[in-house]
Amino acid sequence: MKNTGPSREQLMGLTTLYKQGRLQEALSQGEALAKQFPNEPITANLLGAVYVEMGRLEQAVASYKRALQIRPDFAEAHSNLGNVLKRTGKPEEAIASYRRALQIRPDYAEAHCNLGDILNETGKHGEAVESYRRALDVKPDFAVAHNNLGTVLNQLGRPEEAISSLARALQIQPNLAEAHNNLGAALNELGKPDAAISSLTRALQIRPDYAEAHSNLGDALNNLGMSEQARTTYENALRINPAYAAVHRSLSAVKTFQDSDPQISQMLQLVARNNLPEADRVHLNFALAKAHEDIGDYGRAFSYFAEGNRLRKQALNYDISSAQALFARIKSTFSMNVPEPIAPADTETTEHQVPVFVLGMPRSGTTLVEQILASHSQVHGAGELILLGQSIHSINWASTQLSSDQLLSIRKSYLSGLARLGACESYVTDKMPINFCWIGFILAAIPEARIVHVKRDARATCWSNFKHYFSDKGNGFAYDLQDVSMFYGMYHDLMAYWHEKYPDRIYDLDYDTLTEHQEEETRRLLQHVGLNWEGQCLEFHKTRRAVQTASVTQVRQKMYQGSSDEWRRYEGHLGSLVESLRDY
Repeated sequence: MKNTGPSREQLMGLTTLYKQGRLQEALSQGEALAKQFPNEPITANLLGAVYVEMGRLEQAVASYKRALQIRPDFAEAHSNLGNVLKRTGKPEEAIASYRRALQIRPDYAEAHCNLGDILNETGKHGEAVESYRRALDVKPDFAVAHNNLGTVLNQLGRPEEAISSLARALQIQPNLAEAHNNLGAALNELGKPDAAISSLTRALQIRPDYAEAHSNLGDALNNLGMSEQARTTYENALRINPAYAAVHRSLSAVKTFQDSDPQISQMLQLVARNNLPEADRVHLNFALAKAHEDIGDYGRAFSYFAEGNRLRKQALNYDISSAQALFARIKSTFSMNVPEPIAPADTETTEHQVPVFVLGMPRSGTTLVEQILASHSQVHGAGELILLGQSIHSINWASTQLSSDQLLSIRKSYLSGLARLGACESYVTDKMPINFCWIGFILAAIPEARIVHVKRDARATCWSNFKHYFSDKGNGFAYDLQDVSMFYGMYHDLMAYWHEKYPDRIYDLDYDTLTEHQEEETRRLLQHVGLNWEGQCLEFHKTRRAVQTASVTQVRQKMYQGSSDEWRRYEGHLGSLVESLRDY
């Protein structure tokens, strides 16, 4: 019988050369076999893998497509082709290749995992979760899938679930550096920086050149106020990967630039690249803006701020009309007959912690106020919790008139979420600024809660929003001067509505007055919350706790005045913004 394909020994030999990294030998042998046996799909698939390892991606694509011409139902080749298409910036084609592999082989765990990866990268996080779960249904001990599932759960704001998945990955594969890194990131998100540092240190013991772990370690150190250590760690990340744009931005936040700083020229070279990903361009523009602000070149700083914001708004596809519609629905809902506030004694048999909502416009001083409160022995500072928004959105409030059952659902969901934090103090602060939208829900569902509304000069607030990069996607209004001005007006209007509807229930604290009369305003704040005076609240900068907002540097310093005038450096560029805020 005529031999129509390579022998088993020849294919095994080629596979061995590839796995041993003897790529040039594998290439020579693979190309010879492909020439000798042009209709053999396994050879074409293996040769594609060799091309990938050698960075010859176009040839890899051609080789995988050749394998599929010969054998269209070759699931592994479809998945491998998807991997290369993903690397060459063709996500939709990659998704199609993975889906074709799974049509042929529904129990192909690796293809489910690969599909999850590209779905996650393209922002389809919910679909990515489903793909990872399918991979794990097929292969429960698939450590990489557990790790990747944990990563996307953390991105979705579900750090507790993420930690569970990542811990499972490490049970299966204890030296999986990626899982240690991702566990550290999730722990940091959960406000456990000490545990995060431990996980990230372990990742770096396994892989000392792991730039992402250095970056995450820098974030955890910075959240604890260890800015010098964070700076060193970010610099380590950049030594490994000088083009790591996000780290350039992180480093820029913990240092003061001098005119001759080599990082500036390094960033300028990067941002000039034609093929730079847009996300990297955003990070670099914000970092260059900070650098030029530090050296006093405010004209160039503004141009970089403007470009970074333009790109960020474009990436988020933000339209302020969605916020306008939301605010209108909120006022419409509370203009109807809202049920009487829930009486706590009617719903609980055990005591719970008293929530203290510190809210207002982002960049208005909420982080400082929470840090002051968290310095008190009876207060746990929980940071920016997403609990309230989740609890409210779960009841479908916008489509019906609010009922007592809906309010009870919000109450139970929120208070049980607070309990899961495991804090032992009597009061818990939640400083998600945007909670100002939900004041009516708070006072109806959790009437014993305290509300502290932090106010700041409108120009200072809007400019501070515009000049800061927010890592989450929730402040889309901040990336356009007209949008931020309009949003401020909507916020101001809604707060006036809440004050009228709930007189004497909202405590207004002026940021600038606090900086000028620290002790007097701190005493009033504690009295409103129901706390006795404790002098350490004046030494808030010494309180060791995780702070994860853009204000992390400021709350590690003593109170200082004058920050609300910093916008004046850019006054020549802000004429329309200043004019639009004249009435506030």
